[in-house]
Amino acid sequence: MNTHSLGRDAAQTSGSSSAAWKRSTKKNRFRRKKGKGNKWWADMDRVSFRVLLTEEMGSNKVSSVLRKYMNEFPILNNNWSDQELVMIVCTLIKMNRSEMALEVLRNQIKEPDRDRVNRVAAASARMGNAQVALGVLEIANHFNLAPDVITFTSAIHACARSGKYDVPMALNLLNEMISANVQPNARTYGAMILAYARMDRWEEILELVNSIPYTDEAHKTEVFTCAIISCSRNRQHHYASRLFELLLEDGVYPGDNVCNAALSSCARTPDVAQLRRIFKLVENHATPSTYSYNCMISAYGNARSMDKALKVFESMQNEATIAPDIVTFNSLLLAAVRSRRLDMFPFILSLINEAGIKWDAITLNILLEGCSLNGDIELAQYYWSQATQGKQPSADVSSEDNHHVTLDRGHFETLMAVYIAAGDYQAVVDLWQKSRLCRRRAKSSKSLNFLLRACEGLKYDKTAVAVLAEFADRGQPLSPIAHQHMLEVFLAADKYDAASAYLHKMMETDGLVSTFSFTVLMKYLAKNKRHSDVLAVFNLYLETCESNDQNSLLQYPTDAVYVLAMRSAVELEDHETVLAIYSGLPTTMSMAVHTELLVLAVSSCESEGDWRAAVTMYDEMTGRLDEDTNVEMYKHIVKIVASAGEFDRALDVGGGQWYRQNRPDQGWGL
Repeated sequence: MNTHSLGRDAAQTSGSSSAAWKRSTKKNRFRRKKGKGNKWWADMDRVSFRVLLTEEMGSNKVSSVLRKYMNEFPILNNNWSDQELVMIVCTLIKMNRSEMALEVLRNQIKEPDRDRVNRVAAASARMGNAQVALGVLEIANHFNLAPDVITFTSAIHACARSGKYDVPMALNLLNEMISANVQPNARTYGAMILAYARMDRWEEILELVNSIPYTDEAHKTEVFTCAIISCSRNRQHHYASRLFELLLEDGVYPGDNVCNAALSSCARTPDVAQLRRIFKLVENHATPSTYSYNCMISAYGNARSMDKALKVFESMQNEATIAPDIVTFNSLLLAAVRSRRLDMFPFILSLINEAGIKWDAITLNILLEGCSLNGDIELAQYYWSQATQGKQPSADVSSEDNHHVTLDRGHFETLMAVYIAAGDYQAVVDLWQKSRLCRRRAKSSKSLNFLLRACEGLKYDKTAVAVLAEFADRGQPLSPIAHQHMLEVFLAADKYDAASAYLHKMMETDGLVSTFSFTVLMKYLAKNKRHSDVLAVFNLYLETCESNDQNSLLQYPTDAVYVLAMRSAVELEDHETVLAIYSGLPTTMSMAVHTELLVLAVSSCESEGDWRAAVTMYDEMTGRLDEDTNVEMYKHIVKIVASAGEFDRALDVGGGQWYRQNRPDQGWGL
C-alpha cells in the first residue's frame, strides 16, 4: 500500500479519475481531436515539440502540457539532434524520470560521438543528477570512448550536486580521473571542493587547495572562483565565505563576479563583519553595483537590523550612477518582515511608487508573509487586490500603473498561512473550494497541510477526507505530515475509532507512522480519562518500534509518549506497569523528563509501599538531579523508607551511597 492508496481509502472510495485535461480550441492549436485511433499528440509535429521544449528549458518545473506530451510523444521513434536530446533529457530529469532519460540516451547514442556524450554529461551536471551522469560514463565505456576532462568533470559536478548518498562518488571519480592520466581543470577542482563542502569536511578542502599545482596566480584565482561560485549557487554559503577569505590572503582582487558571489553567500549568513570587508574591497577596486548594495541590504535583513539596511539604501541613493531595482525594494521589505518592523511597509511601498517600479511575484509574497505574522487578513486582502487588480488607494493613479502580478503557488500558500494565523479556518477551505486558480496552481504538500489544519479547526472530517483523496487522485505525494494532520482531524471531530483505523493503515506503509502519530492518540485518550487505552496505544508504539527499527520517525522525540503512559499507569495504580515503563526509558531522554518520570514512579512506590524500588531508582539518579529536586526527592525517599520501617535494609541498596551522599547533618532528615 502506498500513500496515494491510503488517501483514497480514507475517502472510502476507489477514487475518481483525474479531471480531463481541457484546452481552449482558440488558444491551443494542439487540441485533441475526437475519433477512434487518433493519438492526441498527432497534431504536434517535431518543430512544435521542439518549440515547447525550448520555451520551458529556463524553468525548474514541467508544465502539465509538456508533461502530457512527454508521456505520449514517440520520443524513441525519432532521431534527435544534440540540442534536442539535451532538452529532452533535462525535461525527463525534472520529471524525476532518470531511468527513462538513460533509455533515451542509449537509444539515441548509437556510435562513439564524444561531443554528443559530453553535451549530455554537461546537462546532467547542470541538473545535479548523478544517476544520469554515471549512466553517460557507462555509455562512453560501452563504445570504448575514453572519458576526457569534460566527461569526468561533468560527472563529478553532478555527484557533488546530487543527493547526499551520491556525493562520496565524486571522490571515486576524481581518483579514476587521475588514474586515467586526465588532468583536472579549474572546474574539476571547484566541483570537488563543493563535494567536500557538502560533506562538511573543511580540512580536506584545505588539503586539496594546498596540493593543487597552480601554474600562476591567475590559475589559482580561477580555481577559487569556480569553487566559490559553485558553493554559493549550491547553498554552501559558509564555505564560500571561508574560501573567499583564503583567496584574499594573497592580496589579489579576484574580480567583480567572485566578490558578488561571496557577497551573496555572506548575505545568507550572520557574518555581517565579513560582508563589510568584502564590500570595502569592492569599493576600493571598483564602483559597487546595484547587486552589491542589494546583498548588503539583504544581509542586514537576515541580521534583523532594519535601521542599517535603510542606511545602506540611503548610500545607494547617493550614487548617481546606480538606481535601485525591484530586488532592492524586495530586500527592504524582507528586512522589515524579519525585523518585525511591519510599520515600514507603507514607507517602502511609497518608495517603490516614486521609483515607478512594478511589483513582482516576490513583492506580493513578502507582503503576505508580513501579514501572516499577526494574522492581518484585511491588509493581506488589500495587498492581494493591489497586486492582481491594480486598485490603488489614490484615485489619481491611472490604469497604466497597475501591477498585475501573476499569481503562483507560493502566493496561495502564504495567503493560507495568513488565514491560519488569524484562526479563520473557513477562509482557507473557501479559498480552495471556490477558487479554480488556487486548485490549479496550489496543488502542493504545503497547501494540503494548511487545508487539513483548517479542517481540524472546523472539525470537518468529511471535508478533510475528500481533500486528501483529491490530492491523492491528482498524483500529489502524501507526506507523513499530511497523514499526521489527518489523524488530528479525526480526533478533533471526536472520532477516535476512525483515527485508530487510520493509524493502523499508516502502519502498513513503511516510513509513514511517527512518534507524533501515537502521541496525538494518547493525548486524546488521556484527556478523556481512558487510561487503559492509553497504555494499549503505548504498547502498540513499542511493538511498532521493534518491528520498524529502521524508521527514524519512531525514534525521536519520545518524551511525551513515556510521560503520558506513566501518568496513565499511575492513575490506574498499575505499579508493575509503572516499573516496566521506567526501566525501559530510552537513553536519549532529557534529564527534565527523566526527573518527572522519576517523581511519578516514586509516588507509585509510595502508594504500593515498595520502598526497595523507590530507593533503587533514586540511587541510580544520585548526582544527576539539580539541588532543589534532589533535596525534595531525598525527603520523599526517606519518608517511604520510614513508613515501611526498613532503615537498615535500605542502607544495603547500592551500598548506601544514596544516603551518604545526600543526607543532611540531621542524619535521616526526619
